[in-house]
Amino acid sequence: MRATTILPVFFALALSANASIVTVLFSGNITQVPVDEIFGDIHFGDPFQGTYTFDSTAPDLIPSPSTGSYSFTAPLGITATIGSHIFEAAGSLNIGILNGFIDQYTVLAFSPTGDLAIQLFLQDNSAAVFSGDQLPSHPPSLSAFTQRDFQLTFSLDGSELQAAGQLEVLTAVPEPHSLSLMFAAVLAVYRIRRIVF
Repeated sequence: MRATTILPVFFALALSANASIVTVLFSGNITQVPVDEIFGDIHFGDPFQGTYTFDSTAPDLIPSPSTGSYSFTAPLGITATIGSHIFEAAGSLNIGILNGFIDQYTVLAFSPTGDLAIQLFLQDNSAAVFSGDQLPSHPPSLSAFTQRDFQLTFSLDGSELQAAGQLEVLTAVPEPHSLSLMFAAVLAVYRIRRIVF
């Protein structure tokens, strides 16, 4: 296959493969630590941060005009860091949308073994955020919600960690410029082909 044939095929595959995956960055501060039997060093006021990743083209699993449920499997999920501790829940991820007398946006993930659960929960009591139950391709603005909760539950060898916090940042991570990356990759392939052949 000639390099002139590889070029458009490579561009098309790379762009279509990454078009619907969205990565969202979140951060905030811990407001409650009801139980920390595992580490003993997670406290009120500690910062937390993390990301969750989903496919914005996922179908709605609930046939209702006011309730949306969108499910994903690994590797899509949530990763969170509190202090020096990293938690990854990528066994199952669900994003729920409620558009009714209140508006809610819920992101919930579990680890494959079920010993870790991470949840982000947003609620607007004025019901002014959503106009339907469609999955937003980007996260809604935090300023529109009065309730902005982060919750993490982790169990290990019979011990448990429970931590809750207040979300301060929720924003989509900008993707690298696809065309410039693809051009660099194709140029590298072309140079290798010239050396080998």
